[in-house]
Amino acid sequence: MRSTPANIIQREALGSQVAAALREAIAGGEFVRGERLIEVDIAARFGVSRGPIRDAFQILQVEGLVENQKPGVTVIGIDHDSINELYSLRGAIEGLAVRLAVGRYDIARFGEIHRQIDIMQRAAETDDAAGFAQADVAFHNEICLISGHKRLADVWQRYEAIMMTLLRLTISLEQDLQASAAKHRELLDLIKRGDPEAAEAELTNHLEGSRARMVKVWERALERRRNRQAQ
Repeated sequence: MRSTPANIIQREALGSQVAAALREAIAGGEFVRGERLIEVDIAARFGVSRGPIRDAFQILQVEGLVENQKPGVTVIGIDHDSINELYSLRGAIEGLAVRLAVGRYDIARFGEIHRQIDIMQRAAETDDAAGFAQADVAFHNEICLISGHKRLADVWQRYEAIMMTLLRLTISLEQDLQASAAKHRELLDLIKRGDPEAAEAELTNHLEGSRARMVKVWERALERRRNRQAQ
């Protein structure tokens, strides 16, 4: 098997890290629609060469957050409509995943989901928002995998990074992480009980709360930017 040079692996890792930072900056409103991101400027910002920056731009382009405009990219960004689109897409993907998962419950297959709920509970008890967000996304990822629908899981994984970013941004507005952990456990109980309609309804309520919090994050970021421009 042909080996991959270490420098390529390192560059790909740096590209992913830069993409994650830019993704959060775009979703959080630091960069807005129409703003140009130039390779050399972003490379200087992160203290890396231009290769990882190009890799990061390509990742974000696939996610629909930027569009190519050499020597950099133009931000498409996140707005009210795109927030609604992302959450309605997530609802469609996970709604089907939950329905399919209902018929596939067994302890061995769902062991990782139980583990992620336990991690969420511990994170809630210690007010570890970052740890909670990571376990939250892992929980939903596992449901998509357990559904047994490969193409559904592929679509979820394509958008998993932006979903993780949105969750990290909205978790700060979650007033009670322990209640949120309990809601995830309730969703799992409904799947275990074999009630697809109730499980999907619980998921829909969960996602609507997350969508509403993301709209608040976006509106606050927009207001902060307007205030800076007015100064």
